[in-house]
Amino acid sequence: MDARALIIGVIWLAITVIGATYIWIGNITLYTDIIIALLFAVGLIVTIILAFGLEYFQAQMDKERPSTKALAQMSTELTEMKTMVTELTKKVDEIQKDLQD
Repeated sequence: MDARALIIGVIWLAITVIGATYIWIGNITLYTDIIIALLFAVGLIVTIILAFGLEYFQAQMDKERPSTKALAQMSTELTEMKTMVTELTKKVDEIQKDLQD
């Protein structure tokens, strides 16, 4: 069984138990109706997010993720840039020493 289905089932079971308890203890009043409606809304939101939302966001992230080739190219370019920066800092240090003398 998928973990998401298990989570959704447990949430709806908890909502049912909590709602039944509210009705049993507080009878049917406007307050218990509002509480049960809020619980139902939370259950729907969690169900929709777990069932559809996570896959959509994962697909969007996969589309935006750079490929392995692009990552390798960026890594080599970054290494080259680091070496250029170290060379430039050495040259700047040499120029500063010449100016101080």
